[in-house]
Amino acid sequence: MMRLSRIIVLFTILLSAKSAGVVASEAAIAIVVAQNSTIESISKRELIDVFMGRFDVLESGQKVQPVDYVNGSALRANFYRALVGKSERQINAYWSRLIFSGRAKPPAQVDSISESVEFILTNNTALSYIPVSNVSEEMKIVLVLE
Repeated sequence: MMRLSRIIVLFTILLSAKSAGVVASEAAIAIVVAQNSTIESISKRELIDVFMGRFDVLESGQKVQPVDYVNGSALRANFYRALVGKSERQINAYWSRLIFSGRAKPPAQVDSISESVEFILTNNTALSYIPVSNVSEEMKIVLVLE
């Protein structure tokens, strides 16, 4: 009985922390642009359209250039799982079909978070994703994925 009450207390603490955003923020992915970018926000639907090669212009008329990570990046895998519920393998297959058919051009790819940050800071239309903990004053968060 004592063990059950400890489990209930632990569960209650974890649930409270999650609802306060403490646990969820560890896995949160920030969609960022440069601070001087004219892009102020983006909907999840627009983000899907941009990163899946459907559009390169937002509903507001602003041109956008997505920045992705190379294959094998854990951040990339987490991003696509949160964005469209697909594995990296499924995303790679999707892009292979689009590229082969000539229907779309994949996002620019970088090797690291620092390269991604450098890319968006030198290009006002660039849009990338990084862990929330890596966001700096030079960037503007336009959406957060949990």
